[in-house]
Amino acid sequence: MSNQTYIPPAERALTRQGLQLLFGVQFLTVLPFMSDLPKWLLLVLALVVVWRWQVLRGQMQRPPKLLVIFAIVAGIASLFLSGLDQYSLDTAVAVCLLGYLLKSLEVLRKRDGIFQIYLGYFLAGVYFLYHSSPLSALLVITLLFANTLALQAVTNTTGFSWRYAMTQTSVLIIGAIPIMIMGYLFFPRIPPLWSIPNNERGAMTGMTDEISPGSIAELARSQKPAFRVAFNGELPPRSQWYWRGNTLSDFDGNTWRAKYRAGQWLPASKGSARLPTAVSETWQYSIIIEPSRQQWLYFMDWPISANVAGGVLLPDARYALTTPLTQAIQYRASSAIDIRWAEMSEAALKEFLVLPRRGNEALRDWALEFRQSRANDVQFVSDLAQYIQSNPYFYTLTPPRYESKDSLADFWLSGQRGFCSHYASATAYILRAAGIPARLVGGYLGGVYSESANYIQVRQMEAHVWVEVWVNNGWQRFDPTAAVAPNRIEQSLDDLFAQDQSAELSMFTRVRNQLGFFKSASLWWDSVQYQWQIKVIDYKSTSAIGWFEARFGRLTPLKAAIAGLSFMAIVTFIIALSIGLLRIPKRLEEPYRSLKQVEKLLELMEPQETIRQYFGRMTMKYPDLPVLLSMASLFERYLYSSSTEDETMLRKSVSTLKLQKQTQRT
Repeated sequence: MSNQTYIPPAERALTRQGLQLLFGVQFLTVLPFMSDLPKWLLLVLALVVVWRWQVLRGQMQRPPKLLVIFAIVAGIASLFLSGLDQYSLDTAVAVCLLGYLLKSLEVLRKRDGIFQIYLGYFLAGVYFLYHSSPLSALLVITLLFANTLALQAVTNTTGFSWRYAMTQTSVLIIGAIPIMIMGYLFFPRIPPLWSIPNNERGAMTGMTDEISPGSIAELARSQKPAFRVAFNGELPPRSQWYWRGNTLSDFDGNTWRAKYRAGQWLPASKGSARLPTAVSETWQYSIIIEPSRQQWLYFMDWPISANVAGGVLLPDARYALTTPLTQAIQYRASSAIDIRWAEMSEAALKEFLVLPRRGNEALRDWALEFRQSRANDVQFVSDLAQYIQSNPYFYTLTPPRYESKDSLADFWLSGQRGFCSHYASATAYILRAAGIPARLVGGYLGGVYSESANYIQVRQMEAHVWVEVWVNNGWQRFDPTAAVAPNRIEQSLDDLFAQDQSAELSMFTRVRNQLGFFKSASLWWDSVQYQWQIKVIDYKSTSAIGWFEARFGRLTPLKAAIAGLSFMAIVTFIIALSIGLLRIPKRLEEPYRSLKQVEKLLELMEPQETIRQYFGRMTMKYPDLPVLLSMASLFERYLYSSSTEDETMLRKSVSTLKLQKQTQRT
């Protein structure tokens, strides 16, 4: 005989209200993924909902298995056509979402609905693999709440009540939060047993390892943060807020490229890659860099040491990751302004003199002519900066398009309007043509300082390119932009252009600059995200364990068990109080508290018995307790007056009754 309880078919079927809520929750669960996955998955959801709704109304039948199989094959083929043709996180999540949606074609019974909700719980957790901001956490909690609400609607057998379901769901979620926090604080971070490649998600953002004139002008319109920097102690002067990333030394006449490009290096052999040494004051800082799908890391110019998990120091003294950056990471470094370089041979320096044989001949001739009257490299560089400053060069986000093979010559000799990449490219070309080793550096300049959180926010719009020139046995920064627009060094780009060239900024940036409240609010929100990153995302359980051991001694398994059970008991107590399973007796008010004490001393009142009748009966039963004669009047008078004096007399009479009762016993 089976031990399973028989459930009538009518009770196994999903109710209309349960199905409606289930589809609504499905939409909420799928929608957040649409910024990272193919949008046509929403169309699949719409088709499934329409089909199931028609079935519910009796106008269509449950789809045959052949149609379901066709839908699965068509969905997988569509994923391949959408570019998800490799084993990656996007592919795995998209297949899971597709199954989550197509399963709804077969949802008829409560068991199917419960399975769908469990998948919804799983997908809510998966969302953290894509986004981990405070808003993402709030969104995931909302999805958990919605799925739990749908679970009650699906499993309900006596009639769904929104008020009851909302209350029960709130209690469950609120009760789970303390347990989640405790697990987060104390549970050790265990490395994953397996992983899924995640290198293809999203578009690349930020600086790349190749730069051509005008190529980064669009970045200057983006308010998105690139990274945040927190210094230990005082900030360096703002004129030193140069954040270097790539060094670009290969030039083909139009585009500068890094010598060691993405995927073309191995960890540098010992001794072949070294950072310079400091000869002056150093600054220690930490950087939290945002996901960009690039591999370059950024440091204040010049780094002298770095602590980067998974980082590689390349022979050209820059740091990179071995895999694209798909999630925010934090690393620490030290930088100095005055540094000493290791010696470089003439053969090594020759690669920084190479120019294409053809193209920009007029600019090459100009450089050679400018070189003739300069005695040495230092004087040449100094005079070149003065030349830029004294001529009508113009710094703009919307330069003309210089598209000929002589684009640098056209810009330098006639156009004279450009962005930082124009000036850096032309200047490096001139230096090489004059026989002075030079290269480009791609990075960022400046940032916005948050006084409340004590960090510098560097946005994509701070993207910048400058030149490094080899003089006096070392690489020296030469920024031609500083000669064209000196205020750019001390001001952020949006503040600089807001003065005279506001039309070149994006509409969002212009509105942000004009509305002081909006600007302050955006900085406040960025500081919230920064604190979230350093205190939540980068949190390590050793911090909480250290706090525990500082107060309770070494953390042993017994102490951990006691702490865990105590915490669970407290949470259980709070939940029991919240849902009414446990009630704390309330203290009675006068005169009922005193009457309760009299009943304990004598006996209980009879039903429908008044106070005067009760004390009359007690007076006859206990004639040796004379205080009873006046107590009825005291109780009745207090019921009408509630004065402090009557309350005091009432309590004294009860105390007298206790004494007389004790005397009677003795």
